[in-house]
Amino acid sequence: MLKIEKLSASYGKKQVLFDISAVIERGKFTAIIGRNGSGKSTLLSCIASLHSYSGKITLGGRDISSISRRERAKALSFLPQNLPITPFTVAETVAFGREPYTDLTGKLSDLDKKAVCRAIEQCGIAHLSDKRLGEISGGERQMAYLAMMMAQNAAILLLDEPTTYMDAPNARELLSALTLARDGGKTVLAVMHDLTQAIKYADNVILLDSGRPVFSGSRDAILQSGEIERVMGVESHRLADGQYVFL
Repeated sequence: MLKIEKLSASYGKKQVLFDISAVIERGKFTAIIGRNGSGKSTLLSCIASLHSYSGKITLGGRDISSISRRERAKALSFLPQNLPITPFTVAETVAFGREPYTDLTGKLSDLDKKAVCRAIEQCGIAHLSDKRLGEISGGERQMAYLAMMMAQNAAILLLDEPTTYMDAPNARELLSALTLARDGGKTVLAVMHDLTQAIKYADNVILLDSGRPVFSGSRDAILQSGEIERVMGVESHRLADGQYVFL
């Protein structure tokens, strides 16, 4: 279980997160939502140990700052919003996910190679294996990096707006892959800009408003609370199939 206690963070003298506490349930898909500038990405960066903070983050009862980088990489994987276009092929990129498990030579074991192949198949990009990242679309590149996360086999997947720049079919494919990972026991924590997607796929929701926690709980509870409509300035509509859209 990932637990956040009284977390605050700043950029220089400007404080952007204020006293955030939340429990990220194991084996659940949790979406972080909020207006632009509400601190969503900063919160995720703190959890990924990429931004300094006050307060406490614990993983399985251990302070995350006390866990070695290599051990932390086996527990947490992070997919940032802006992904580099490198000269590597898709297969080579996915193989980087095995770095926490290799020795100093970086040579992949048979187990590592199987994990890479499994991740590529899971994300449906086997046909792209030999393509370089610069030769494929942005959505395909996003799936390649998601496969790298899967190959890393961390228990917790952190993603910052993973469907940004993706068309609807690719976004559905990526979110379906995350749902399958969740169903397989992974914990998914994702910053999400699209409220309709967030409510459709997430089990739990954290809602931030100007860096402050407004809500942390189940999808059903936040729908009943009306907090999304109040904070985000949108209207919710329930469709005939039970899904919600926000306009």
